[in-house]
Amino acid sequence: MLVSFKYRIYPKPRQGRLLKSHLAALCTLYNALRDLKLRKWRSEHVSLTEFDLEQAALAIRRADGTLSQIHSQVVQEVASRVSRAFKNHFEGRARFPKRKKARKYRSLTYPQSGFKLDGEVCWKGKRAELKGKLYLSKVGHVRIFMHRPLQGKVKSLTVKYEAGEWYAIFICEVPGKPKIEHVPEEAVVGGDLGLSKFLTLSDGSPTENPKYLRRTEAKIMRLQKVLSRAQKDSKNYRKLALRIAKLHMHVRRQREDYQDKVVAELYMKAEAVVLERLRVKNLMRNRKLAKSLADSAFHQFIAKAKFKADLLGKWFIPVDPWGTSQFCWKCLNWTPKRLGEKTHECSKCGEKLPKAENSAKLIRRLGVAALPSLKLGYAPGRGVKTPATPKLSLRRLARGKTGSPSLQ
Repeated sequence: MLVSFKYRIYPKPRQGRLLKSHLAALCTLYNALRDLKLRKWRSEHVSLTEFDLEQAALAIRRADGTLSQIHSQVVQEVASRVSRAFKNHFEGRARFPKRKKARKYRSLTYPQSGFKLDGEVCWKGKRAELKGKLYLSKVGHVRIFMHRPLQGKVKSLTVKYEAGEWYAIFICEVPGKPKIEHVPEEAVVGGDLGLSKFLTLSDGSPTENPKYLRRTEAKIMRLQKVLSRAQKDSKNYRKLALRIAKLHMHVRRQREDYQDKVVAELYMKAEAVVLERLRVKNLMRNRKLAKSLADSAFHQFIAKAKFKADLLGKWFIPVDPWGTSQFCWKCLNWTPKRLGEKTHECSKCGEKLPKAENSAKLIRRLGVAALPSLKLGYAPGRGVKTPATPKLSLRRLARGKTGSPSLQ
């Protein structure tokens, strides 16, 4: 499996200016290849392949003095980006490719060669830190701070400029652990995602929602108000824009760090984690909750949980979220509740507990029912229908089309 390792790099002022000029030249090349592909299709109805775009990029490089100072594979990788952008659009994953602006083109990639890493271990107290030099073709040796050692085989390197800072992102191929064949029922944990409590587990333990964006929102709004009065593209304007970008980056790092810790704690106590397969894009249509949903980043958390399961050889089971808050987890009785209600009270079996805990217990029950089918070869990443047994569906149960409601 592919794992990314992100490190901070510190180019010298001359190297920083050189890298920025490379990004500007590559942005111009990206727009030229995009226009060439469109022009070729509109005039001759010929769709240029990725190989054709790579050859065109090399031809432009030979005629351009700035591009000739950039490594050839970095130039060819721009053609891969153009081809991938059109492919994602026609397969329904992205919008139609637009022309890039120079200030938004922030990364360049060395696909196979053109870079070399030389690191050394330095002790800071009782903690070991890896410091060294990263050689980039046509740029030179750049100081890099490696807070953790690389693992696996390096496949590619991406140099990225982000909020005034430079980063080196290594994509490495790391062998994943084999999946656990038999998961005991007591080692399965279900979780319900929410806005008041970020995650409520099936044992009733809640995880608070830190709401990092809400905490920094007032400072961001104040700076944006000052930015709106500044003259566009002036020196003060660029300074303010950089400060706002750093604030947003800080919020994103806080959120990622918090979610990484929550996922690590989940897999320390469980062999299988069951979560809802939320359609966050549809949830964001609610104008009153859109900002809170974006601040919680549920889609990112689910992706982290799935990746961690593949890395550790454990199971991640996504289930259909339909009805998980409207059924009783014990007797599967339909108990409708409004969005603001926080308590579940079943009129059939008398079960009374918080609504989030009831949903988490029902999600766990669906995951336990899915485990036998997973052992027969179903891929957990593709999701499990609700529930995984064909005899019962919460949708059919709500329509009165099921006999005895029983989940294994």
